[in-house]
Amino acid sequence: MRVDWLNAFRAVMQTGTVTGAAAVMLRTQPQVSRMISGLERDLDLKLFQREGRRLIPTPEALEFHQQIEPILNSLDAMRDSAQAIKEKRGRRIVISAEPFHLHSLVPEAIADVARDTNFNCAVDICMRALGLWTGRDNVDLAVVALPFTQTDLHQIIFAVADVVVVLPKGHRLAARSRIAMKDLATERLIALRATTLLRAQIDMALARAGLLLNPRIETTSGATACELAARGLGVTLADPVLAASFQDKGVELRPLAAGPQLTYGFLVPGAVAAGHPVRRLMEAIARTAARLGGRSITLEPQWRKPAEGRR
Repeated sequence: MRVDWLNAFRAVMQTGTVTGAAAVMLRTQPQVSRMISGLERDLDLKLFQREGRRLIPTPEALEFHQQIEPILNSLDAMRDSAQAIKEKRGRRIVISAEPFHLHSLVPEAIADVARDTNFNCAVDICMRALGLWTGRDNVDLAVVALPFTQTDLHQIIFAVADVVVVLPKGHRLAARSRIAMKDLATERLIALRATTLLRAQIDMALARAGLLLNPRIETTSGATACELAARGLGVTLADPVLAASFQDKGVELRPLAAGPQLTYGFLVPGAVAAGHPVRRLMEAIARTAARLGGRSITLEPQWRKPAEGRR
């Protein structure tokens, strides 16, 4: 199996057409078509169905893409490392994070450390369903919600986050300093899908309170839930750092009494020495979480400044 065939397959998956893949790869359309055909013969799998000019991936193609994407990312990282050695630059740090951390937390922290001109990084989305395995992926640091069982990386807790209620501007519940689960029973609720970790924790908190909410809208994205709340379509429960990034859109945030908590964690291949670029980034992420999340965030002792306690 040739690497250029795999790259052609990835390019078609990304662009949806042979024309788009050819532009990405700087190859001709017939060359890309031959690569895809060669890969299908080698795998004995049908990877695409044609609909007009578009190529629709088969279920087998989607599964295969999930398996090879980390491998191709690792190959890309090897090329980047070789170029860095050639140009005498520092090695690029590969960061992976779950989508809700990528919305504001990780970009803010990178902005903090990127003032160092020697800091180079690549940022990838971490999909919980796929996991992170050191044998399959080249990751220096992942930022996730714990527990995260789909990995063999070392797990470090850095903060606990209280889930907050996100309200449209002017909502009647905004008059309260704290909102109870029962207060949401009659509200139009925007909820995460049942497959997400936060939804599972919310459902457990509801069960303990003897409540059952009936969501009007469901989504897999916390950012989408907050955006819908900002548009006045209902209320939602969200990670406090993510929710805080929507305050400029007019939403109001309130603490949730006896609500669930999210545990923020780092995944690293091994011990990270003080002063190492990855350690500096970890410290920046912890600082940023505390700053953006305010009183809803409690840092673990090792990530606090000496005089710092509950924010």
